[in-house]
Amino acid sequence: MKKYLKVMGWFFFIPLILILSGCGDRSEEKKGQDEVAHGKEEGHSEEGHNHGSEGSGATYEEGKGITLLEETKQSLGLELAEVSESDFHPEIDLTAQIYRSSAEASKVYGRERQGNAYATALVSSEIADHLKVGQKLQFISKKNLNLTNPGVVLKIDLAQLSVLGKAEVLVELPDKNNHLKVGEFIDVKVSLENVSKKHLNIPRSSVLETAVGNFVFVKNGTFLVRTEIKVGSQNKDSMEVLEGLYEGDTIVIRPVEALYLIELRAVKGGGHSH
Repeated sequence: MKKYLKVMGWFFFIPLILILSGCGDRSEEKKGQDEVAHGKEEGHSEEGHNHGSEGSGATYEEGKGITLLEETKQSLGLELAEVSESDFHPEIDLTAQIYRSSAEASKVYGRERQGNAYATALVSSEIADHLKVGQKLQFISKKNLNLTNPGVVLKIDLAQLSVLGKAEVLVELPDKNNHLKVGEFIDVKVSLENVSKKHLNIPRSSVLETAVGNFVFVKNGTFLVRTEIKVGSQNKDSMEVLEGLYEGDTIVIRPVEALYLIELRAVKGGGHSH
């Protein structure tokens, strides 16, 4: 929902930026020249169809990408960065369900103790291989998204792998005030600080996540080209890139949603980016 509202915000904001960036202290004579040039650009050329004009602040050319005037880059707050390899500590995101509340008495035989709630989650064998008993985690109750609490991995049960193809992970969650109720779902994040991989990593803000895949805008000369990538592990700040980028590529860090809407206005809207 937040991503949808953010994109809708750009939808209304972009046209205003592009109009303002195309305005200035041009003379009437200059305006006339721009209008003539704009009329030429709107037609089909042998090289392809060119959407928009310099006067609009943004131009989209099929097969090449988006170009922006300097004023438009500043208005959008365009940020670029070079892709490089670095150490990467991924995070595992789980959804777990509370099966025992902290109000229940400690078990005579067993590790469950009063004052702690307990939750279960089914994970793939690959994820289970990265988890260890006693490993620290953070969890967020879906009823209170502003409150993050610590917990630990209590048990990793591989008995269900042959039947469900999943391993069961039990987590222990301190809850002295008994906020977590049986049946409630929680979000669990486990930082794999013991796992360090040297891969191409890019900021999460640079990735455009859509229903058809993940994309970044790559700088190619004066153009910004939307390019599909394959992502691997991720954490709260970064994503690992498996395919689609090379070390040394320059990509847009932000605002990728704004660039995507500029492209959509040109391609889907049948009009121009102004």
